[in-house]
Amino acid sequence: MYLHIGNEMVVPCKEIIAILNLSTTSRAGVNSEFLNTANLKVKKDPRDEGCKSCIITDKEIYYSGISSGTLMKRASSIFSNLEKE
Repeated sequence: MYLHIGNEMVVPCKEIIAILNLSTTSRAGVNSEFLNTANLKVKKDPRDEGCKSCIITDKEIYYSGISSGTLMKRASSIFSNLEKE
């Protein structure tokens, strides 16, 4: 299954490690340091206007204009549907 993260991009759910809220992540020094270090594998420029969340996978880092709360709801919906099958 895939998670749609906006801008015609989808991410395989099995690769997702974390979904971060950029407005709160930037407050913690260790989070900012991690994102600055990991920017080598970024799929979308975080300086683009409207980035609200960061999706960390085991292969790449994606930035999205969709809020982390909405992405989490989408992901939990996908996983709950898988459990029902």
